[in-house]
Amino acid sequence: MTLAARRRWDVAGRSYARDVATPVPSPRRSRLRTGAGAAGAVGLFALGVLVDIAAVVNVPGAATFTGTDAHITDLGTGVALAVCAGWASAFWPKRPVIALVAGALLALTGVTYLLLLIGAVRCVRRWPERTRVIAAATGGLVLLYAVREAATPWGAALSWYFTQRVDAQYEPAWIVASFVWAALSLGVAAGFVLHARTRQVAAHSQARAEQEHRRADALTEQMVRQAERERIARDMHDALAHRLSVVSLHAGALEAAAATGTDAGEIARTVREQTHAALQDMRGLIGDLRSGPVAGASAPSTMRAIGTLLSDLRAAGQQVSGFVVIEAAERATAQLDSAVHRIVQEAVTNAMKHARGALVDVFVQVNPYSGARIRVENALQPGLAPAVPGGGNGLIGIRERAEALGGTAWIGPYEGAFIVDVTLPWQERV
Repeated sequence: MTLAARRRWDVAGRSYARDVATPVPSPRRSRLRTGAGAAGAVGLFALGVLVDIAAVVNVPGAATFTGTDAHITDLGTGVALAVCAGWASAFWPKRPVIALVAGALLALTGVTYLLLLIGAVRCVRRWPERTRVIAAATGGLVLLYAVREAATPWGAALSWYFTQRVDAQYEPAWIVASFVWAALSLGVAAGFVLHARTRQVAAHSQARAEQEHRRADALTEQMVRQAERERIARDMHDALAHRLSVVSLHAGALEAAAATGTDAGEIARTVREQTHAALQDMRGLIGDLRSGPVAGASAPSTMRAIGTLLSDLRAAGQQVSGFVVIEAAERATAQLDSAVHRIVQEAVTNAMKHARGALVDVFVQVNPYSGARIRVENALQPGLAPAVPGGGNGLIGIRERAEALGGTAWIGPYEGAFIVDVTLPWQERV
């Protein structure tokens, strides 16, 4: 894949991920949401027009008062039509500037500042970065409205509806009421803004938390996959390296026997058996990678097979001194059971490759009280090339297995010998 193709694939993948992560609303839910929005707009329009037409008498000359009756004049009719036109902005919630401008005109006319507050709240929600400017302009208009009610003939509606007297608006109680009402109205509008901000922050935090949760899940899955890859790599190395090392050693012996005319039947049989065992191990690993162990595959590694492992090495001509004591193997977890066998197998394989013909001393002790202790030792042979080239992955795998189970591993030369010393804590099968 070229770099340009890979980039196009990455972009397409990210776009697909965004499309999958973004829920698509169903047509029925969209219709319900649209219907609810239309009903809310109609209700807001009806309520606003009702309130503001009742407040038309606030405008001087819009009504004449005779006792307890008020008669709308031609000016009042024009103001009422302006009210209906202004409140039509309720049907365009996505254009909050229309409601804000219409509300400001109605407030300056002297009707009410209800539409002004609604438009201001919508504009602040739409453009939060302009909150201070919108709040200052709205607060200034509301304050101007209250001062005009207290000092001019504007604003007679509220006092007249309660007292049936036109001059009641100049009484101190109604003057104070105008400012109190203005303060409460601004407070309610600020409360709506804060509530919307809180919901927005909560929604943003929830979306961020969900995003981080998905990211954590993806990282966890990636780590699990990486750990599984490393486990498979260790199992493949440990299972096959041992078999192939034995095959390589005996192939060399077979070549020498053929050159000298010695009977090589036993050596050839060992090569054939080890090659077949390596094939069975490979089948078992492939079966594990698919859906489970396949029929005919080699049995899973277990510490109870260490004795057989050492016997096979002796039969192949390797000098092995073994001391193996295992207690309650059936109580150990599968991880501990497999790790003990694999560590012994790899340590012995390493000794065979780097010290062929030398005695390999194997010590294994496992019990529920002290855990597992594995020690494999062979004499160093300076200047002797390994019989089978190695990459050092086996010793790395031993350390990784020990660390994965919370144990320790000491590997290296000491006083003329190469030692692999591993300690693993006991793990009880649940």
